[in-house]
Amino acid sequence: MYNLTADALTDLMQAYERDLLRFLSQRVRCDEDAQDIVQETFIRYAQYSKTNRVENARAFIYRVAANLATDYYRNHARRAYADITPEVMAETIIDPAPLPDQCAMSEQQVEMLIQALAELPPKCRDVFIMLRLKNQTYAEVEQALGISQTMILKYLTRTLSHCRQKLEES
Repeated sequence: MYNLTADALTDLMQAYERDLLRFLSQRVRCDEDAQDIVQETFIRYAQYSKTNRVENARAFIYRVAANLATDYYRNHARRAYADITPEVMAETIIDPAPLPDQCAMSEQQVEMLIQALAELPPKCRDVFIMLRLKNQTYAEVEQALGISQTMILKYLTRTLSHCRQKLEES
């Protein structure tokens, strides 16, 4: 049995309290909670040292404080989720389905895109369809249409510019 005197505990508190408080304040981001953890740290040190010898008081105190800070985070996170009721959860869940007006607008945009593509020369339209809709590579398009990659890029740029312009006009 080891005997920790009140004076020895007071000396330890005076030696480490300020630095320990700074250490914990950075971890828990709340000065009041950090102060509570400091007090709990020294209480646990006193209880442990009644039956065990502590070779390095500073290391022991900081280890206990770090563990208590970790416990604080766990409990804090658990409390944050405990406050969420099923009603609150139902209100905050977002339905991933598009709204009716968004569906109508998308349908209109698709029709305008089809019309804009129809206005383009066949090579521009073919390049766009092969690259963007069929996900083919430039090499595959080059081989299928017998045109260079530079021309593919020019056709694609022309097509995208034309489609963008038509969508902006509406």
